[in-house]
Amino acid sequence: MPISIDGDEYYTIEEARQYLGGISRETLRKKAQKNGIKRYAKGISRTIYYRKSDLDQLNELRPLDEDK
Repeated sequence: MPISIDGDEYYTIEEARQYLGGISRETLRKKAQKNGIKRYAKGISRTIYYRKSDLDQLNELRPLDEDK
């Protein structure tokens, strides 16, 4: 279950993977890094969170490069 802080929802790695269609942990890590998506931690917890609004950027419709 995502946590909510100041109106933003944050997903654990497992929740983020499922939200993005069941991608692997490695794919999530690579796509987040490539797109500048930040990771978050709450307090001294080792649990990593991703902000839902950031994950939404990965789910947006985008044009594909035309093959030349």
